[in-house]
Amino acid sequence: MRVLLQLYVLFCTFSCLRTIPSVPHDNLNSSSRSNNQLTPVVLVTSLGGAQIYAKWNFTNKPVPSGWNWDCRKVSYFWNQVWMNLDWFLPLRDSCWLSLVLLQYNSSSHTYDSLEGITTGVGNGTKNIRYVDKDPFLFNITYVYDKIIDALVAVGYTADDNLIAFPFDWRIGADAYYNPGGTFDLYKSTIESAYVKSGNKKVLIVGESMGNAMTNLFFNNFVNQTWKDKYIKAWISMSGIYAGAGIPLYSTVTLNTYQLPKIVGKELITTALRSFGGIVWLFPDPDYWSDYVFMSTPAGNYTAKDIPSILEKANLKKSLEMYNAVVATRKFTVRAPPNVTVYCWHGEAVPTNNYFAYDNDSFQNDPVVGTVSGDGSVPLESLEVCKKWDTAQSYPVYYKSLVNVTHQGILHNVDVIRDIVSVATATNVLTFRTTKGSDTNNDITL
Repeated sequence: MRVLLQLYVLFCTFSCLRTIPSVPHDNLNSSSRSNNQLTPVVLVTSLGGAQIYAKWNFTNKPVPSGWNWDCRKVSYFWNQVWMNLDWFLPLRDSCWLSLVLLQYNSSSHTYDSLEGITTGVGNGTKNIRYVDKDPFLFNITYVYDKIIDALVAVGYTADDNLIAFPFDWRIGADAYYNPGGTFDLYKSTIESAYVKSGNKKVLIVGESMGNAMTNLFFNNFVNQTWKDKYIKAWISMSGIYAGAGIPLYSTVTLNTYQLPKIVGKELITTALRSFGGIVWLFPDPDYWSDYVFMSTPAGNYTAKDIPSILEKANLKKSLEMYNAVVATRKFTVRAPPNVTVYCWHGEAVPTNNYFAYDNDSFQNDPVVGTVSGDGSVPLESLEVCKKWDTAQSYPVYYKSLVNVTHQGILHNVDVIRDIVSVATATNVLTFRTTKGSDTNNDITL
């Protein structure tokens, strides 16, 4: 199941299976300050990093195609469908597809569940510690568990001045702007944290796609006066700022990379193709220029050729989402945010970013070419934030960590201690910039 989680969830969750050492909380500077003396922290989830729940009622309506008797016609209670491996068991996997599938309307920029199904994300810090609640999978499905533990150890209170902002990573960025949508909720969460802490500016901590969403929010939804009032700083971990090849590949091709036989590749790919959030992370054509992401006997394809790729792969709905996201609104996340930024990411991890097919339909397993990155996002996309240092007056603190993976950064001891340092305005450590690993635990405080 590891390969399924790593390749299809892509950026948020499952890139290392090592046993991760605990952060030595006794070495962190315990704080005697009260909650209203601490900088409020908002933790933002990533692609796949928020739990998705569903309930359904097909009493007076037909069940979706492929719905199995084992799934029942009515569920009045919330069921976790992402991530819960029970749904991938035979007889239930087709039900899972119906529960997570989205229907896109480009006119209203909405992504809706199938009729009779209601979905939502799990709120609160307890639901962003791990994606799957099964303790046997914690070393695979971790998100903010150790970061939450470290901040609590120095005086923070979960769901008080340490706040979760999970969002539905399935929807495309064009829906963020809708009334009551992701941006409205994000804005109110930050404002509430500010007021509750006695008008203290907020520290944003994000990972992967959550950082792309955050920079879009800073550039296109709130003004500078608002940012200066509410934002202390933004910590960006593994930010994907110019897209990547893996989302494009995972949308276009039925993936056959050693998937467990219990899970159908058509099932997973069908779900992914309905998610505008995946499409939004395709390579940015204005940034990648003539870089070749895919090739077939007919020729090479750059990011500017993505519409042609989707047409040839007969992915009409993906093309519709792509055109709406890229062409109809401002969705670039490369512009400087004009807030104080701490930008950290891994590098020197082989990262799939080029796919050579032996056919013109983009099917069958391609020959894969790798580049330096964090295992999910190429370095060129991760280090976009480095350019902000000369493009804005607010400071940018940039660090890269050799051999640290996309997800592994969340359990990196240096990173966790530096988050505590920024949040508490203390000198917890001198950050290591040229060496690192997912399991560093050799720092002397």
